[in-house]
Amino acid sequence: SEAGIPKEQVFVTNSKGVIWKSPDGAEGTGKNDEQKALAQVGRPSYPQDLVSIVRHVKPDVIIGAVGVAPNCFTKEVIEEMLRVQDAKPEGERVRPVCFALSNPKTQAEITAKDCYTFSKGRAIFGSGTRFDGEVVDGRLREPGQVNNFFIFPGMSFGAMACEARTIPERFFMVAAEAVANCLDAHDIE
Repeated sequence: SEAGIPKEQVFVTNSKGVIWKSPDGAEGTGKNDEQKALAQVGRPSYPQDLVSIVRHVKPDVIIGAVGVAPNCFTKEVIEEMLRVQDAKPEGERVRPVCFALSNPKTQAEITAKDCYTFSKGRAIFGSGTRFDGEVVDGRLREPGQVNNFFIFPGMSFGAMACEARTIPERFFMVAAEAVANCLDAHDIE
């Protein structure tokens, strides 16, 4: 994994819960090769609702990109994300990250306002579409827009200019890192 995150730490879900496969790959809930490639090995032994998954997996980041389950990042899900952090030793706690990437805005997994409100301003929110800033506890929170809007035009222009037949996946990682490196402490705050 180019991002340095072991596959075992990436939990992908669908309508049935965590996508899993048997050790021999004969059983599981992955519907396509991409899902099967990211499937956890072994059937989960815990409940498969999103709150229970967060409670068991203890993620720092949740990413929604399904487009068919608006508002699935409920107050209970966000509160469980906070409990995950609160249970960690002081030096290991981070602000939970919540990316609601589904478009249009009406399909988003959570709104910026709800994310900031449910997390009492602790969560970092990013979305696939623009949301207005929200004042939480007297402080303005500006949601980030996390989508290909920042990479696609330049990547496409470069591919056209050099008549590329393919674009290696690592190019997208480099482009994403370049965008991330444009953020400063104020942006993240």
